[in-house]
Amino acid sequence: MAGFAVLSRVQFDAHVRVVNIEEEFTMDELAAACAAPAIGYQAFHPDPSKPLRVRLTTKDDSAPALPRDMKVKETSMRHYECIDVFVE
Repeated sequence: MAGFAVLSRVQFDAHVRVVNIEEEFTMDELAAACAAPAIGYQAFHPDPSKPLRVRLTTKDDSAPALPRDMKVKETSMRHYECIDVFVE
């Protein structure tokens, strides 16, 4: 699998993190990879019964959430793309 890094902004986290991902990751796997170094350390998940979602970062945070079963390779993501991970 080919991998690359994204810049991850996790909801309720004050940090942008560089996270290594794989093109075969689904959006659920991508969200989990981005949340792992943040949630429970410097961020929290306000409602663990709700899934984490992924969207591309935009100036006004208006991008739609990507389908949870979509794979990274099916998106326009590239090296150092900035993404948002947020609670649905």
